[in-house]
Amino acid sequence: MTGTLKAAFGKVNITPEETMPLQGYDPRQFAADPATDILDELYARIAILDDGQNRCVIVSPDCGLSNEDFVEVPDPSGRPWLYRGFSNTFPSGTRRSWAEAAGVAEEHVTVNATHTHSAPVHFSVKYTSRIRDKIRELTQSLVPVRLKVGSGCCSISANRRPGLKANPELPVDKSLYVLLFESLDGKPLASIVNCAVHPTMVWNSANRISSEMVGLAMNSVENDFGDGFVSLFLQGFTGDVGPLLCGPTSGMKEDTYPFAVEAGRKLRGDIAEAMGRMSEVSSLPLKTAQSIVKLPTVGGFHRSHMDVVLMAVRLGELAILTASGEIFNGYVGKIGAKSPFAHTLFSCLGNGYTGYLPTPEAFRDGLGGYEMKTTPFTESACEPFTLGSIELLEKLMS
Repeated sequence: MTGTLKAAFGKVNITPEETMPLQGYDPRQFAADPATDILDELYARIAILDDGQNRCVIVSPDCGLSNEDFVEVPDPSGRPWLYRGFSNTFPSGTRRSWAEAAGVAEEHVTVNATHTHSAPVHFSVKYTSRIRDKIRELTQSLVPVRLKVGSGCCSISANRRPGLKANPELPVDKSLYVLLFESLDGKPLASIVNCAVHPTMVWNSANRISSEMVGLAMNSVENDFGDGFVSLFLQGFTGDVGPLLCGPTSGMKEDTYPFAVEAGRKLRGDIAEAMGRMSEVSSLPLKTAQSIVKLPTVGGFHRSHMDVVLMAVRLGELAILTASGEIFNGYVGKIGAKSPFAHTLFSCLGNGYTGYLPTPEAFRDGLGGYEMKTTPFTESACEPFTLGSIELLEKLMS
Protein backbone atom coordinates (compact mmCIF):
# COMPACT_ATOMS: atom_id res chain seq x y z
CA MET A 1 0.00 0.00 0.00
CA THR A 2 1.37 3.43 -0.96
CA GLY A 3 1.25 6.44 1.32
CA THR A 4 2.84 7.49 4.59
CA LEU A 5 1.58 7.41 8.13
CA LYS A 6 1.64 10.75 9.91
CA ALA A 7 1.61 11.17 13.66
CA ALA A 8 1.90 13.61 16.53
CA PHE A 9 2.58 12.92 20.19
CA GLY A 10 2.25 14.91 23.39
CA LYS A 11 1.51 14.73 27.10
CA VAL A 12 -0.43 16.77 29.63
CA ASN A 13 0.09 17.04 33.38
CA ILE A 14 -3.03 15.86 35.24
CA THR A 15 -1.57 15.74 38.76
CA PRO A 16 -4.38 16.76 41.12
CA GLU A 17 -4.29 20.28 42.50
CA GLU A 18 -7.00 19.66 45.10
CA THR A 19 -7.47 17.03 47.80
CA MET A 20 -8.82 13.96 46.02
CA PRO A 21 -10.15 10.54 47.05
CA LEU A 22 -8.20 7.76 45.36
CA GLN A 23 -9.46 5.22 42.85
CA GLY A 24 -7.53 2.06 43.66
CA TYR A 25 -8.50 1.90 47.33
CA ASP A 26 -11.66 2.77 49.22
CA PRO A 27 -12.06 6.53 48.52
CA ARG A 28 -14.18 6.88 51.64
CA GLN A 29 -11.03 6.18 53.65
CA PHE A 30 -8.17 7.43 51.49
CA ALA A 31 -7.72 10.88 50.01
CA ALA A 32 -4.55 12.60 48.83
CA ASP A 33 -3.54 16.15 49.71
CA PRO A 34 -1.41 17.64 46.88
CA ALA A 35 0.58 19.64 49.44
CA THR A 36 1.96 16.50 51.08
CA ASP A 37 0.98 13.35 49.21
CA ILE A 38 2.34 13.57 45.66
CA LEU A 39 5.14 11.06 45.09
CA ASP A 40 5.36 11.67 41.35
CA GLU A 41 3.39 13.51 38.70
CA LEU A 42 0.51 12.07 36.70
CA TYR A 43 0.26 12.54 32.94
CA ALA A 44 -2.07 11.85 30.05
CA ARG A 45 -0.02 10.82 27.03
CA ILE A 46 -1.49 11.20 23.56
CA ALA A 47 -0.81 9.75 20.12
CA ILE A 48 -2.60 10.92 16.98
CA LEU A 49 -2.19 8.69 13.92
CA ASP A 50 -3.32 9.68 10.42
CA ASP A 51 -2.85 8.10 6.99
CA GLY A 52 -4.66 10.79 5.01
CA GLN A 53 -7.94 8.86 4.98
CA ASN A 54 -8.29 7.62 8.54
CA ARG A 55 -7.29 9.12 11.86
CA CYS A 56 -7.26 7.67 15.35
CA VAL A 57 -6.36 9.00 18.77
CA ILE A 58 -4.83 7.00 21.62
CA VAL A 59 -4.97 8.58 25.09
CA SER A 60 -3.07 6.88 27.91
CA PRO A 61 -3.81 8.65 31.22
CA ASP A 62 -2.21 7.81 34.56
CA CYS A 63 -5.46 6.82 36.24
CA GLY A 64 -7.20 3.77 37.63
CA LEU A 65 -10.14 3.37 35.25
CA SER A 66 -11.50 5.02 32.11
CA ASN A 67 -15.23 5.00 32.77
CA GLU A 68 -17.62 7.87 32.13
CA ASP A 69 -20.58 5.97 33.58
CA PHE A 70 -20.98 5.11 37.24
CA VAL A 71 -19.51 1.66 37.84
CA GLU A 72 -21.65 -1.01 39.50
CA VAL A 73 -19.84 -4.16 40.61
CA PRO A 74 -20.87 -6.84 43.15
CA ASP A 75 -19.03 -6.65 46.45
CA PRO A 76 -17.79 -9.88 48.12
CA SER A 77 -18.36 -8.50 51.62
CA GLY A 78 -22.10 -8.35 51.03
CA ARG A 79 -22.53 -4.63 50.37
CA PRO A 80 -24.72 -3.97 47.32
CA TRP A 81 -21.92 -2.33 45.31
CA LEU A 82 -18.19 -1.86 45.56
CA TYR A 83 -17.00 1.57 46.74
CA ARG A 84 -15.52 2.33 43.33
CA GLY A 85 -19.01 2.25 41.88
CA PHE A 86 -19.72 5.59 43.51
CA SER A 87 -17.96 7.67 40.87
CA ASN A 88 -16.91 7.98 37.26
CA THR A 89 -13.29 8.58 36.29
CA PHE A 90 -14.15 11.16 33.62
CA PRO A 91 -17.23 13.34 33.12
CA SER A 92 -19.83 12.07 30.69
CA GLY A 93 -18.97 13.05 27.12
CA THR A 94 -15.21 13.19 27.68
CA ARG A 95 -14.26 10.72 24.97
CA ARG A 96 -16.63 12.46 22.58
CA SER A 97 -15.07 15.86 23.32
CA TRP A 98 -11.60 14.46 22.65
CA ALA A 99 -12.88 13.03 19.36
CA GLU A 100 -14.34 16.37 18.34
CA ALA A 101 -11.01 18.05 19.08
CA ALA A 102 -9.32 15.58 16.73
CA GLY A 103 -11.98 15.90 14.05
CA VAL A 104 -13.06 12.24 14.23
CA ALA A 105 -15.97 10.14 15.45
CA GLU A 106 -15.86 8.89 19.04
CA GLU A 107 -15.19 5.33 17.83
CA HIS A 108 -11.80 6.51 16.55
CA VAL A 109 -10.60 7.45 20.04
CA THR A 110 -9.35 4.87 22.51
CA VAL A 111 -8.76 5.80 26.16
CA ASN A 112 -6.45 3.32 27.87
CA ALA A 113 -5.96 3.80 31.61
CA THR A 114 -2.54 2.77 32.92
CA HIS A 115 -4.44 1.43 35.96
CA THR A 116 -2.28 2.98 38.64
CA HIS A 117 -3.99 2.42 41.99
CA SER A 118 -2.64 5.69 43.37
CA ALA A 119 -4.62 8.18 41.31
CA PRO A 120 -7.78 10.23 41.92
CA VAL A 121 -11.14 8.54 41.67
CA HIS A 122 -12.35 11.35 39.39
CA PHE A 123 -10.81 13.85 36.97
CA SER A 124 -13.01 16.88 36.41
CA VAL A 125 -13.40 18.97 33.26
CA LYS A 126 -10.53 21.08 34.57
CA TYR A 127 -8.20 18.19 33.70
CA THR A 128 -9.98 16.60 30.74
CA SER A 129 -10.14 19.96 28.96
CA ARG A 130 -6.34 20.14 29.11
CA ILE A 131 -6.21 16.86 27.23
CA ARG A 132 -8.83 18.09 24.75
CA ASP A 133 -6.83 21.25 24.07
CA LYS A 134 -3.63 19.26 23.60
CA ILE A 135 -5.33 16.96 21.12
CA ARG A 136 -6.53 19.96 19.13
CA GLU A 137 -3.01 21.38 19.17
CA LEU A 138 -1.45 18.09 18.03
CA THR A 139 -3.70 17.87 14.98
CA GLN A 140 -1.65 20.79 13.62
CA SER A 141 1.67 19.01 14.23
CA LEU A 142 1.37 15.78 12.28
CA VAL A 143 4.59 14.62 10.63
CA PRO A 144 5.46 11.56 8.49
CA VAL A 145 6.70 8.63 10.59
CA ARG A 146 7.93 5.10 10.23
CA LEU A 147 7.21 2.31 12.69
CA LYS A 148 9.47 -0.24 14.38
CA VAL A 149 8.36 -3.11 16.60
CA GLY A 150 10.28 -4.93 19.31
CA SER A 151 9.19 -7.64 21.72
CA GLY A 152 10.50 -9.02 24.95
CA CYS A 153 9.53 -10.18 28.42
CA CYS A 154 8.07 -8.30 31.39
CA SER A 155 10.22 -9.45 34.31
CA ILE A 156 8.03 -7.90 37.04
CA SER A 157 4.77 -9.77 36.30
CA ALA A 158 3.28 -12.80 38.03
CA ASN A 159 -0.07 -14.48 38.39
CA ARG A 160 -1.64 -13.13 41.59
CA ARG A 161 -4.39 -15.66 42.28
CA PRO A 162 -5.83 -16.58 44.63
CA GLY A 163 -4.35 -14.29 47.29
CA LEU A 164 -3.51 -11.05 45.43
CA LYS A 165 0.20 -11.89 45.63
CA ALA A 166 2.68 -13.51 43.27
CA ASN A 167 1.93 -17.19 42.68
CA PRO A 168 4.62 -18.87 40.53
CA GLU A 169 2.53 -22.04 40.32
CA LEU A 170 0.07 -20.40 37.93
CA PRO A 171 1.05 -19.36 34.38
CA VAL A 172 1.08 -15.82 33.03
CA ASP A 173 1.88 -14.40 29.61
CA LYS A 174 4.78 -11.98 30.17
CA SER A 175 4.90 -10.64 26.62
CA LEU A 176 6.12 -7.07 26.30
CA TYR A 177 5.81 -5.05 23.11
CA VAL A 178 7.41 -1.74 22.22
CA LEU A 179 6.29 0.30 19.21
CA LEU A 180 8.80 2.97 18.21
CA PHE A 181 7.79 5.86 15.97
CA GLU A 182 10.59 7.69 14.16
CA SER A 183 10.69 10.61 11.76
CA LEU A 184 11.69 9.70 8.22
CA ASP A 185 15.23 10.89 8.94
CA GLY A 186 15.50 8.51 11.91
CA LYS A 187 14.75 10.74 14.89
CA PRO A 188 12.89 8.86 17.67
CA LEU A 189 9.59 10.63 18.42
CA ALA A 190 7.54 8.34 20.64
CA SER A 191 6.91 4.82 21.82
CA ILE A 192 4.00 2.70 22.92
CA VAL A 193 4.80 0.10 25.58
CA ASN A 194 2.42 -2.79 26.23
CA CYS A 195 2.57 -5.48 28.91
CA ALA A 196 0.44 -6.80 31.77
CA VAL A 197 1.17 -5.92 35.39
CA HIS A 198 -1.16 -4.51 38.07
CA PRO A 199 0.24 -1.21 39.46
CA THR A 200 -0.56 -2.00 43.10
CA MET A 201 2.78 -1.44 44.81
CA VAL A 202 2.14 1.85 46.64
CA TRP A 203 -0.39 0.35 49.00
CA ASN A 204 0.56 0.51 52.67
CA SER A 205 0.13 4.25 52.81
CA ALA A 206 -2.72 4.47 50.36
CA ASN A 207 -3.30 8.21 50.46
CA ARG A 208 -0.48 9.07 48.07
CA ILE A 209 -0.42 10.03 44.40
CA SER A 210 1.85 8.01 42.12
CA SER A 211 1.95 6.82 38.54
CA GLU A 212 3.38 3.59 40.02
CA MET A 213 6.05 1.48 38.32
CA VAL A 214 4.50 1.80 34.87
CA GLY A 215 4.47 5.60 34.91
CA LEU A 216 7.94 5.73 36.43
CA ALA A 217 9.22 3.52 33.63
CA MET A 218 7.60 5.79 31.01
CA ASN A 219 9.22 8.82 32.65
CA SER A 220 12.57 7.08 32.41
CA VAL A 221 12.12 6.24 28.73
CA GLU A 222 11.21 9.85 27.98
CA ASN A 223 14.12 11.24 29.97
CA ASP A 224 16.59 8.92 28.25
CA PHE A 225 15.45 9.91 24.75
CA GLY A 226 14.84 13.56 25.62
CA ASP A 227 13.87 16.24 23.09
CA GLY A 228 10.09 15.92 23.58
CA PHE A 229 9.97 12.12 23.27
CA VAL A 230 6.65 10.68 24.56
CA SER A 231 6.10 7.11 25.77
CA LEU A 232 2.56 5.79 26.19
CA PHE A 233 1.79 2.76 28.33
CA LEU A 234 -1.04 0.37 27.41
CA GLN A 235 -1.97 -1.94 30.26
CA GLY A 236 -2.20 -5.55 29.10
CA PHE A 237 -4.77 -8.21 29.99
CA THR A 238 -3.98 -7.92 33.68
CA GLY A 239 -7.07 -9.15 35.53
CA ASP A 240 -5.17 -11.91 37.35
CA VAL A 241 -1.65 -10.46 37.00
CA GLY A 242 0.19 -8.60 39.73
CA PRO A 243 3.67 -7.29 40.48
CA LEU A 244 6.32 -9.86 41.33
CA LEU A 245 8.04 -7.84 44.04
CA CYS A 246 5.22 -7.17 46.49
CA GLY A 247 1.50 -6.58 46.84
CA PRO A 248 -1.21 -5.57 49.31
CA THR A 249 -1.30 -8.99 50.97
CA SER A 250 2.46 -9.40 51.42
CA GLY A 251 2.32 -8.19 55.03
CA MET A 252 5.11 -5.67 54.54
CA LYS A 253 5.32 -2.94 57.15
CA GLU A 254 7.83 -0.63 55.53
CA ASP A 255 7.07 1.98 52.87
CA THR A 256 6.48 0.15 49.58
CA TYR A 257 7.12 3.11 47.28
CA PRO A 258 10.83 2.24 46.96
CA PHE A 259 9.72 -1.15 45.64
CA ALA A 260 7.62 0.60 43.01
CA VAL A 261 10.68 2.62 42.02
CA GLU A 262 12.72 -0.58 41.75
CA ALA A 263 10.01 -2.27 39.69
CA GLY A 264 9.94 0.76 37.39
CA ARG A 265 13.69 0.43 36.95
CA LYS A 266 13.36 -3.25 36.08
CA LEU A 267 10.56 -2.52 33.63
CA ARG A 268 12.72 0.15 32.01
CA GLY A 269 15.40 -2.51 31.55
CA ASP A 270 12.87 -4.84 29.92
CA ILE A 271 11.87 -2.05 27.54
CA ALA A 272 15.50 -1.38 26.66
CA GLU A 273 16.04 -5.05 25.82
CA ALA A 274 12.98 -5.07 23.55
CA MET A 275 14.17 -1.89 21.86
CA GLY A 276 17.47 -3.62 21.14
CA ARG A 277 15.64 -6.15 18.96
CA MET A 278 13.50 -3.85 16.83
CA SER A 279 12.62 -4.22 13.17
CA GLU A 280 10.79 -1.87 10.86
CA VAL A 281 7.27 -2.85 9.83
CA SER A 282 4.65 -1.36 7.56
CA SER A 283 2.32 1.00 9.40
CA LEU A 284 -0.36 1.02 6.71
CA PRO A 285 -3.23 0.67 6.37
CA LEU A 286 -4.48 2.52 9.44
CA LYS A 287 -7.90 1.30 10.53
CA THR A 288 -10.04 1.40 13.66
CA ALA A 289 -13.11 -0.58 14.65
CA GLN A 290 -15.31 -0.82 17.71
CA SER A 291 -17.91 -3.36 18.77
CA ILE A 292 -19.90 -4.22 21.88
CA VAL A 293 -20.32 -7.74 23.20
CA LYS A 294 -23.19 -8.39 25.59
CA LEU A 295 -21.96 -10.78 28.27
CA PRO A 296 -24.29 -12.59 30.72
CA THR A 297 -24.02 -11.71 34.41
CA VAL A 298 -24.37 -13.63 37.66
CA GLY A 299 -27.75 -14.20 39.25
CA GLY A 300 -28.90 -11.36 41.44
CA PHE A 301 -26.99 -8.74 39.48
CA HIS A 302 -29.07 -5.69 38.67
CA ARG A 303 -29.01 -6.40 34.92
CA SER A 304 -28.94 -9.54 32.83
CA HIS A 305 -25.82 -8.60 30.88
CA MET A 306 -22.93 -6.15 30.73
CA ASP A 307 -21.87 -4.36 27.55
CA VAL A 308 -18.13 -4.88 27.11
CA VAL A 309 -16.57 -2.40 24.69
CA LEU A 310 -14.01 -3.79 22.25
CA MET A 311 -11.83 -1.32 20.34
CA ALA A 312 -9.12 -2.25 17.84
CA VAL A 313 -6.52 -0.24 15.96
CA ARG A 314 -4.69 -1.61 12.93
CA LEU A 315 -1.26 -0.45 11.82
CA GLY A 316 -0.36 -2.61 8.84
CA GLU A 317 0.34 -6.14 10.11
CA LEU A 318 -0.05 -5.02 13.72
CA ALA A 319 -3.20 -4.66 15.80
CA ILE A 320 -3.98 -3.27 19.25
CA LEU A 321 -7.06 -4.84 20.86
CA THR A 322 -8.57 -3.02 23.85
CA ALA A 323 -11.36 -4.30 26.12
CA SER A 324 -13.24 -2.34 28.77
CA GLY A 325 -12.92 -4.81 31.65
CA GLU A 326 -10.14 -6.30 33.75
CA ILE A 327 -9.52 -9.23 31.44
CA PHE A 328 -7.75 -12.36 32.68
CA ASN A 329 -4.37 -12.92 31.12
CA GLY A 330 -5.24 -16.33 29.67
CA TYR A 331 -7.26 -14.69 26.92
CA VAL A 332 -4.02 -13.53 25.30
CA GLY A 333 -3.33 -17.06 24.15
CA LYS A 334 -6.93 -17.84 23.25
CA ILE A 335 -7.38 -14.77 21.05
CA GLY A 336 -3.78 -14.38 19.90
CA ALA A 337 -3.73 -17.87 18.40
CA LYS A 338 -6.63 -16.90 16.11
CA SER A 339 -5.52 -13.35 15.33
CA PRO A 340 -4.81 -12.72 11.63
CA PHE A 341 -2.07 -10.21 12.50
CA ALA A 342 1.66 -10.83 12.77
CA HIS A 343 1.70 -8.79 16.00
CA THR A 344 -1.30 -8.46 18.32
CA LEU A 345 -1.13 -6.26 21.40
CA PHE A 346 -3.74 -6.73 24.15
CA SER A 347 -4.93 -3.92 26.39
CA CYS A 348 -7.70 -3.79 28.98
CA LEU A 349 -9.30 -1.09 31.14
CA GLY A 350 -10.04 0.99 28.05
CA ASN A 351 -13.13 2.97 27.04
CA GLY A 352 -15.17 2.13 30.12
CA TYR A 353 -15.12 -0.34 32.97
CA THR A 354 -17.03 -3.63 33.12
CA GLY A 355 -15.33 -5.57 35.93
CA TYR A 356 -13.22 -8.73 36.01
CA LEU A 357 -13.62 -11.30 33.23
CA PRO A 358 -12.06 -14.65 34.23
CA THR A 359 -11.17 -17.42 31.78
CA PRO A 360 -13.11 -20.71 31.69
CA GLU A 361 -10.17 -22.33 33.48
CA ALA A 362 -10.42 -19.82 36.34
CA PHE A 363 -14.15 -20.42 36.69
CA ARG A 364 -13.45 -24.16 37.08
CA ASP A 365 -10.20 -24.38 39.06
CA GLY A 366 -11.79 -23.85 42.48
CA LEU A 367 -9.07 -21.46 43.65
CA GLY A 368 -11.47 -18.58 44.18
CA GLY A 369 -9.91 -15.27 45.14
CA TYR A 370 -10.90 -11.61 45.01
CA GLU A 371 -11.33 -11.55 41.24
CA MET A 372 -13.69 -14.53 41.25
CA LYS A 373 -15.76 -13.06 44.08
CA THR A 374 -16.19 -9.70 42.39
CA THR A 375 -16.69 -10.67 38.76
CA PRO A 376 -20.16 -9.75 37.48
CA PHE A 377 -19.94 -12.50 34.83
CA THR A 378 -20.75 -16.16 34.52
CA GLU A 379 -18.63 -18.71 32.68
CA SER A 380 -20.99 -18.44 29.73
CA ALA A 381 -19.51 -14.98 29.08
CA CYS A 382 -16.13 -16.42 28.11
CA GLU A 383 -16.92 -17.75 24.65
CA PRO A 384 -18.78 -14.69 23.30
CA PHE A 385 -15.96 -12.46 24.51
CA THR A 386 -13.35 -14.59 22.77
CA LEU A 387 -15.35 -14.90 19.55
CA GLY A 388 -16.23 -11.19 19.54
CA SER A 389 -12.57 -10.24 19.91
CA ILE A 390 -11.49 -12.54 17.07
CA GLU A 391 -14.28 -11.27 14.83
CA LEU A 392 -13.23 -7.66 15.41
CA LEU A 393 -9.61 -8.44 14.52
CA GLU A 394 -10.73 -10.29 11.40
CA LYS A 395 -12.87 -7.31 10.43
CA LEU A 396 -9.83 -5.05 10.65
CA MET A 397 -7.81 -7.38 8.42
CA SER A 398 -10.47 -7.54 5.70
